[in-house]
Amino acid sequence: MYINLIPVGLLLFISHVYANIEQVRFFAPFSTSSTSLPSSVTPLALSKPSIIKTVQPKFAPNESKYATEEWYLLTDLKKGSFYEFRVCWPANNPLDLNVGVVKASKLDPNDELYVAESDGKVMYAYIKYSAYYYTHIKELMDSPRPVTFELILSKCTLLVVLGDSVMMQGLLVILGFVGWNVAVNNECQTAFHELKLGKTTKFIIFALNDSKTEIVVADKSSDSSYDEFIAKLPENDCRYAVYDFEYELPGNEGKRSKICFFTWSPDSAPVRSKMMYASSKDAIRRSLNGIASEIQGTDFSEVAYESVMDKVSRGPGSH
Repeated sequence: MYINLIPVGLLLFISHVYANIEQVRFFAPFSTSSTSLPSSVTPLALSKPSIIKTVQPKFAPNESKYATEEWYLLTDLKKGSFYEFRVCWPANNPLDLNVGVVKASKLDPNDELYVAESDGKVMYAYIKYSAYYYTHIKELMDSPRPVTFELILSKCTLLVVLGDSVMMQGLLVILGFVGWNVAVNNECQTAFHELKLGKTTKFIIFALNDSKTEIVVADKSSDSSYDEFIAKLPENDCRYAVYDFEYELPGNEGKRSKICFFTWSPDSAPVRSKMMYASSKDAIRRSLNGIASEIQGTDFSEVAYESVMDKVSRGPGSH
């Protein structure tokens, strides 16, 4: 087993752009088909080998090297076969990140791993990461920008070992370059100011244009129905959105309103679309001042009214 961090540079239009991959390759010593899944672990199977997720990184506390640790249960593995678990992320998100694979008997209720090298029953992969930069911009030190990972489990062949990492890094380089250079149409900010100041607009749907060079207003409405807003989110493609979310405080304490920014990336969307929207998010997000809450949605349950209200009402300024 070995771990390899591969930063890659590609000269594009006389600009160096880098993408990051960290990976570990291993032989599967046993099958995991009969394993029961601990509640705190996410499955990653060869039958569905890719997970794209956006996380909020933190700076590591003094006493710890990594701020966040996540575990994944690797399934559908065949004994004696050679596999790779890798994590890819755009280079404009500096991270200190480590990955590894272990075989283990179980996770205890506190998520502490019990390693049993001789008689392990399952295989787990982990990622540990922290925000890793310093800037004089206080906003970025107080709240690091979200990072989008792609976690991939694949079976290795000689071709995969020699070539797949290069191809993936090339893809991330291109997407990272596009994400840095995508434009935000002026209509986006105009519509947002109408929503924020004039209250004539209730929600706005943003999308990449057909050439994937500009973020534009795809739809906007003064309809106060949350169901109408959700109906505008496509089932099989990604979008950004802003919604003026109103809710009642418990105990007859009155009504509150918060402007929420939505990143909609359903599981059924094409991988290329997910990566394009993930790498372009900073462009639209930086242009919208006054967002009170951010919502990440990969299925409709995560953007349901009750789920959003629970997050919004617990956030700062809710009372």
